[in-house]
Amino acid sequence: MFHFSRGIPPQEAIPSRQIAEHTAAVLREHEDRVFQYAPIGNHTGDAALREQLAAFHSVGADQIFVTNGSLQALDLLAAHLLAGDRKIVYVEAPTYDRAVQIFERHGGRVSGVTLQHDGLDLDALEARLATRVPAFVYVIPDFQNPSGVTMSEAKRRRLVQLAETHDFLILEDIPYRELRYDGTAPAGFFELAPAGRVLTMGSLSKILSPGLRVGYVIGEAATLGALAALAEGTYLSPAPLLQAVAAQALRAGLAQENVARVRELLGPRHDGAVKAVREQLGEDALLAVPHGGYYVSVHLPVATDESTFLKAATADGLKLTRGSGFYPADAAPPEGKVFLRLPFQSFEPDEFAAGVERLAAVASKG
Repeated sequence: MFHFSRGIPPQEAIPSRQIAEHTAAVLREHEDRVFQYAPIGNHTGDAALREQLAAFHSVGADQIFVTNGSLQALDLLAAHLLAGDRKIVYVEAPTYDRAVQIFERHGGRVSGVTLQHDGLDLDALEARLATRVPAFVYVIPDFQNPSGVTMSEAKRRRLVQLAETHDFLILEDIPYRELRYDGTAPAGFFELAPAGRVLTMGSLSKILSPGLRVGYVIGEAATLGALAALAEGTYLSPAPLLQAVAAQALRAGLAQENVARVRELLGPRHDGAVKAVREQLGEDALLAVPHGGYYVSVHLPVATDESTFLKAATADGLKLTRGSGFYPADAAPPEGKVFLRLPFQSFEPDEFAAGVERLAAVASKG
């Protein structure tokens, strides 16, 4: 069975031994603190961790709010940003399926804007803005989950201009941003936009360890204070031990070292995945060459419906994620095609190529 499903870090991308050593050091030095509640009263996270994350992103520590994983950050942001009269949320189509679920849970009316090889179709977005201005536009601009697409810097700058003109927020999610295998990174939205126009979500899950459950938000102090108040009413306080370990690891340079190691590990897997898709499924099927992250994706022509195709794939030893689930209710893959997210991070190139060869055989059967 080829598991083209979850995008979790391969075990060899997690520096488990070093994290264990840092954990032991924290337990020796701070055992009286890390087993107690964290402070309450708009607590924005472990002070040392916020300082390290701020240095990592070249911002001030007062611009960082730490959460129990990035989904917790997303849930708090949705509760805060959708509390007003505006309920429309524009997202990329396709987009991260859990984000859509969270926005809808908080009363958001999620609408998809077609994703092109270089990011959102901004002409389509601008046409919508003439009649419906959203609470925010949610984007994953770097090596997007699920498509692998990276938004061009020109489109980033234009989206900032649209946000200024029509007065909406941009929420950028950057869990994969550091995992670039070639090329030059475009500027992040928080670097391009005026203060208060952008909120940035990050995570240590893909560059250090998902088990540490460290997510964070970069934003203005007033917004972060509101999020901290919501967090306190939701889970009282974060986990001091995990945040202290993350701070220790960042201070020692482990995240930076691991990013370099993961790039070296996954770069050949990325190249092998792109090559396999081009050779087995055709250049036209590939949405974009990612140049980073965990995913390549395709729009694959099929003669049947998605459900029938996925059943046939399962019977032939392919575990695939339902691609239509990455689209909000008002969007869908192109007619006659299925959307498939193909995580490559856990496959050696020959293994991935064998899986894609099997996928091509299923598709050829109709």
